[in-house]
Amino acid sequence: MEHTAEAESRPGSRRLAALIGFNGIAQVAPMLVLLGLTPVLIDRLGADRFGIWSLAILALGTLTTLDGGVSASLARFFAVHAARDDRHEAGRLLVAAMLLFLAVGLAGTGIAWVVVPAVVPLLHIPTALHGEATVILRLLPAVASLALAGDALVALLQGNGRFREAAAATVVSVIVFAAGVLVLVGRGPHLRALLGATALRYVALALAGLLLAGGSAALRRPLLPARAVVREVGGYASRMQLASLSGFVNAELDGFVIAAVAPVRYVGYYGIGLQVASAARSLPLYAFSPLLTRLTTTFGRGGRAAAKAEFLELEGRWLPGVAGYGVAAVAAAAFVVPLWLGHQHRYVLSGIVAAVLLVGYVVHVGLTGMRTCYVRAVGRPGLEARYSTVWTVLNAALTIPLALAAGMIGVVSATALTGVVASVYFVVLCRREEGLPAVVPRRVWWVAALVAAAVTAGGEAALLRTGLHGVAGLAVSCLPPLAGLGAFAFGGALQRGLS
Repeated sequence: MEHTAEAESRPGSRRLAALIGFNGIAQVAPMLVLLGLTPVLIDRLGADRFGIWSLAILALGTLTTLDGGVSASLARFFAVHAARDDRHEAGRLLVAAMLLFLAVGLAGTGIAWVVVPAVVPLLHIPTALHGEATVILRLLPAVASLALAGDALVALLQGNGRFREAAAATVVSVIVFAAGVLVLVGRGPHLRALLGATALRYVALALAGLLLAGGSAALRRPLLPARAVVREVGGYASRMQLASLSGFVNAELDGFVIAAVAPVRYVGYYGIGLQVASAARSLPLYAFSPLLTRLTTTFGRGGRAAAKAEFLELEGRWLPGVAGYGVAAVAAAAFVVPLWLGHQHRYVLSGIVAAVLLVGYVVHVGLTGMRTCYVRAVGRPGLEARYSTVWTVLNAALTIPLALAAGMIGVVSATALTGVVASVYFVVLCRREEGLPAVVPRRVWWVAALVAAAVTAGGEAALLRTGLHGVAGLAVSCLPPLAGLGAFAFGGALQRGLS
């Protein structure tokens, strides 16, 4: 079936639900694979090598974040081009982005080759593992370049509303990664093989995305965008880069601080908690890309007034839903890791990390989700950059003092606390600058949320007493949150019945 910009650009409720579902598949597939592979990697690599790998993943996230904000901006501009049915401009933007990512990879590899050998001895890495750590950290910029290329092609698909194809490309890439890990990574010194499997994942993502993106972009001379377009994209991307820095400070920097003050295996424990918290946070965000595409198209056709009206409709559903889901997720987080990996002290610590981080994440997603879609859609990412800067500065200021006072728990507490403060500031900022009102759920929603939290925590505590762990423990740990969400949904139905 032929795809057209008109057919894809303004989905109705049923089509929007389908797009969110496909975007959910694209988001959940990597997380499920990583969750499934984590026990395998811990067993085959050991605690210290797994800690080094967790540090490498944080560094990879840093490199893909510090690209000038281009990767975070592409979906928005591809959506604008799709709304105008301008495939040639989309092609020029894609070529320019690929050239930029290639340059970033080459420059980063050159710098890493010189800097990494001096940095590794400063971290709490066993001396016998310095050689392995040096090799993989030197090669990370090249892998980051592949990751950015894959993300650019996924952004092209998303900007054109082709979330089914984006999901297919992502699923293919994680299957390649899982196969690479299981075949290439054995027990002992296999960090380089693990890096190779990661590189294969992003090559597969880029190739699958390129194959499936046919018709979404076209090449015609000149191959690069005009200077005015470069300035427009560059200005937007520079503000997006400021917003993206909060992701670096709130995840990667935390891991680097832990590596500086504790043995490297604690980076692995932190990485496990971060993985669980990020997975739980991402569930509501499955709707983000489809809603951004929808709001961008609405703005392109009807201007600010139309986009604001749609924001109000969406926010009235978003905030209560995230609140209910969030309290159940936070109540479950501390229990999930021990039920998954075992009840040893180190995994209990990872569970606490997950719960603390998730408190800040839930508030952040609930308060900023639809506002972020709106400000990006109307071309005002500077508002997002301002609140993200507040989060970045506050977190950077608190992280080291709290790390020295309370170790790893102090580090993640700084992230959660400053995330709450910054999110409230963003609500105030959007109201002042764009006239977006603060939507407050009714009292019955809050009562239902508390019931959901109590049901979830009680059920998880009961499961913990059974001694279950592994795949069975992880599977049954999902039941109490589902029961909690059922209680929350009943409260919402009651509220609608009485209104």
